[in-house]
Amino acid sequence: MKNKFKLGVIGAGFMATAIVKGVIDSKLIPAKDITVNDVSEEQLKKISLLGVNTETDSKVLAENSEFILFAVKPQNSEEVFNAIRTEKPLKIISIMAGVGKEKIKKYFPNSSVARCMPNTPCSILEGAVGVDSSDFSEVDSEFITHFLSSFATVVSVSEDKMGAITGVSGSSPAYFYYFVKSVIDAGVKRGLSESDAKLLAVKAMEGAAKMIESNPDKSIDELINAVCSKGGTTVEAIKVFDENDLSGIVYKAVSACVNRSDEIESGEKIVEIYTDGACSGNPGAGGYCAILVFGGTEKIVKGYEPDTTNNRMELVAAIEGISSLKESCRIKLYSDSSYLINAFNNGWVFDWKENGWKTAGKAEVKNIDLWEKLLSLYGKHKISFIKVKGHADNDYNNRCDKIAVNEYLSRLS
Repeated sequence: MKNKFKLGVIGAGFMATAIVKGVIDSKLIPAKDITVNDVSEEQLKKISLLGVNTETDSKVLAENSEFILFAVKPQNSEEVFNAIRTEKPLKIISIMAGVGKEKIKKYFPNSSVARCMPNTPCSILEGAVGVDSSDFSEVDSEFITHFLSSFATVVSVSEDKMGAITGVSGSSPAYFYYFVKSVIDAGVKRGLSESDAKLLAVKAMEGAAKMIESNPDKSIDELINAVCSKGGTTVEAIKVFDENDLSGIVYKAVSACVNRSDEIESGEKIVEIYTDGACSGNPGAGGYCAILVFGGTEKIVKGYEPDTTNNRMELVAAIEGISSLKESCRIKLYSDSSYLINAFNNGWVFDWKENGWKTAGKAEVKNIDLWEKLLSLYGKHKISFIKVKGHADNDYNNRCDKIAVNEYLSRLS
């Protein structure tokens, strides 16, 4: 039986209303083919002014709509899911932050789910949205892309990237507002009126964003350099940003946002551990360092061995970093050591143990004592091993390298 409505929307708040308006204005779906549900009669009355249908029973809406958009607050998701719970295959689009596809499918096991992360500028049709629609057929996935494109720029990603989308796009309007507010405040302190400072700062930022879009052949660095005349004024401001590690601060902020998003979704504490080892020779004096990052705070673990190898120091850095945790956590461990990362991500270490600590070529595995410790820690925590490029890719790992080198150099001197 054909569905009565093309789109059913559960939730009639700010973002849902903006989305519905964008879809109607784009003429993708006529208002008569959209129905909206919300617990608030006042919200339904407001959104009905767009010409859409309203429905007070969410289950009735779900049974009569081809696509269902979940646009409720994440904390209310289970209540909404329970009210609709059905074995009927549904086509679900969710914009709920921190509510994964797996959780949604517990309530709707035979359904296809597209997960989306929009940002608030979508409300004025100037936003961006990341989407994973991999559950759907090519035809339905294309419709979902057109649907989202009616109010935002769309980027297709896998669901495991949703945390990153949150940090880079979903939450970044707030970072931008914070920066603009700081520029305005600085202008006021230097004698401008608040209204003038606000107008000048906002228009400059708006124009700068358009400059990036209008010059796709130019890198951001090239655009920065175009403003920074040698010996001029702008370059002095950029020097201050560099001296105070603005890039590092932004990375920490985005990482904190991404980790919190992942924590909400998984229900587990997340700790990032950056590690590196260094050695004066192979063998020789060596040092190691691990930097643990959690909730915006850092903890540094470092040490020295008088006669060791670089590979051992890489493994020790990981072991000491993980061992410093007092409780079981979900860990993202970053290292430039292919020796460490590949052993776990390719499953080699498990094969080595099963084969009596022999490689596939029957050679004895080196550093068995350290691999056994790492396997024990792996059993206590949920660890993701992430490869970074040495001395160029990650500020935290570069700091680890400098600290590790200093650990043995300070003793050699």
